Amino acid sequence: MGGVKSVVNSESYAEIRRVVDRARVIDSHEHLAPEEHRVKEDVDALATLFPHYASSDLVSSGMSIEDLIYVRNPKTPLKQRWDRFSPYWEKMQNTGYARALNIAVKGLYGVEGIGEDTYVELSKRMKEANKKGLYRWILKEKSGIDIAIADVEPFGLKVTEVDRELFAPVSRFEDFVLVKERAAVNALERRCGSGIHTLDDLVKAFESEFQRLRPYLAGVKIALAYNRIIHFEKTTHSEAEKVFNRIYSQRGFKTLEVEGWRGRIPEGISWEDAKPFQDFMVHKMIQLAIRHNLPVQIHTGLQEGNENIVSNSNPIHLVNLFLEYREAKVDIFHGGYPYLSELATLAKNFQNVYIDMAWLHVLSPAASRRALSEWLDTVPANKIIGFGGDYRVVEGVYGHVMMARENIAHTLAEKVEYDGYTIEEASFLAERLLRGNALELFFPKGLPRRRLK
Repeated sequence: MGGVKSVVNSESYAEIRRVVDRARVIDSHEHLAPEEHRVKEDVDALATLFPHYASSDLVSSGMSIEDLIYVRNPKTPLKQRWDRFSPYWEKMQNTGYARALNIAVKGLYGVEGIGEDTYVELSKRMKEANKKGLYRWILKEKSGIDIAIADVEPFGLKVTEVDRELFAPVSRFEDFVLVKERAAVNALERRCGSGIHTLDDLVKAFESEFQRLRPYLAGVKIALAYNRIIHFEKTTHSEAEKVFNRIYSQRGFKTLEVEGWRGRIPEGISWEDAKPFQDFMVHKMIQLAIRHNLPVQIHTGLQEGNENIVSNSNPIHLVNLFLEYREAKVDIFHGGYPYLSELATLAKNFQNVYIDMAWLHVLSPAASRRALSEWLDTVPANKIIGFGGDYRVVEGVYGHVMMARENIAHTLAEKVEYDGYTIEEASFLAERLLRGNALELFFPKGLPRRRLK
């Protein structure tokens, strides 16, 4: 197979790139806070662009957590922060995370990357642009995204409050699935307006809440890979009930003393002890997703941040779910990176398994191209979702979608040059990867056209 340099100079690449650049994208995954929150922030190049992803590479390169906090504090003079930041920024310039941000600041703010000669002017231009309409400008006009699937609950936004001109939300229902202390049960009682004294009460409340939120949802999401292995065993009602009863019998709070600090925290059980209950509730959530015809998104592969157990996230752990819930449409995130071939095997074997490239293009552009080429040889093309920005920073979405378009055009041009695809076939696949497949999976009745009340 030829290299990228030979492909980008080919007529095939030029023709396919024109198709790719015109495609209106369905973005399978974002983490953006509401625009009204963003425009109230004191933005600058360092405080705004480095809340995650690139910050992980800064830490990986040697930056301390204390320095990272210092660099991201907009109340500290920008020059002082730049001096502490720049040595580590130089060390990570080779990564996909850095490339996405440099693409973004050039394409959006007209500066040549984040550097010694640009960070002050960049910060000025970011402040000028930080006003109502920012999201529409970046997402719809600059990035070519018609709508993005939004995972907003971890950041304090209710799915009923999402701007549906830009986003369609998913819910994790984690306050039901991750109950580990009595205080969490009490909070659910207040939220649902009914007493929860048994596991059956909890399941009934879960079903009621799912039914209430269903009109707002494009899917549900499981992100437990950050905390535990994603093997969700088939546990019985009795096994889950024993764990629930143990949680319910707790007094509520315990006293904790750490380095002179003394306070009360919710008493709870360990992740290991909670696993039978969590597994039971995950199965229940998938059953509800099937009943309400919603796809299920599952985080697999690398966890964002530093220091975690990636083997917990191998998509192979999910096989029992694929076998049991053949009616479920399961959207497997991040290409399973680094388990790219394992996911190819799963998507090839199971009709209900979809590959989602959310995050992957910035995580490793080279791996994205290699994996997409392999998947196109292995998996029916309707089961590959080509882009999900997966950013907390709206500028990052732009940088990421530009990289995704480039990677998809490269890969399809290689298929034309070396594997016998026609330009027409490659163009058809480009539209499927960036739009058509996600449209079918998340919006089988078409894009939402109104704001729900």
